[in-house]
Amino acid sequence: MMDLDKEIHSKIEQNYILISGKLKIDSQYFINKIEQSIVESDMHFKTNVKGYMTPWKYFVGDDKFLEVLIPMLDKLDTYKLLKYELTEAWGLKEGWAHHTVVHNHLPSYLSGVLYLNDHPQKLEFPDINQSITPEEGRVVIFSSFLNHLAHRNTVEKPKYAIAFNCENRDMV
Repeated sequence: MMDLDKEIHSKIEQNYILISGKLKIDSQYFINKIEQSIVESDMHFKTNVKGYMTPWKYFVGDDKFLEVLIPMLDKLDTYKLLKYELTEAWGLKEGWAHHTVVHNHLPSYLSGVLYLNDHPQKLEFPDINQSITPEEGRVVIFSSFLNHLAHRNTVEKPKYAIAFNCENRDMV
């Protein structure tokens, strides 16, 4: 048995970033790549994504994906952030009743998602009381420690997206 002399349960205010914007994209190119990959992938329903998923680094070297991210990366460069590097970028498809359980992306530094189609299955950030409705070309970048989730998809139409992580370059 242990005699406790102190026990604290509290929150510490912490700075975070969440930016969202909309870009012109060739969504069909990315959706086709996701569909091709998920046929061979064994990642389905094994991660926080309770749906179909490509391998973690599937889009890291994809020039079209990197080209899409440039405007958002340029915006990030206007903030006084640590140096960062894209280390993971995976595609996902969430069909009927699929969802993403609440989680964060620690130990990553920044995370994000690029939506490939309009969809009612929102991205929820419960700790900061924010939600994002997926739209084709909508990109969201956020501090990786922010908890987030997507409730079950209640429509027949699948949601397609590319999620990604950036590491602190000094730590990679």
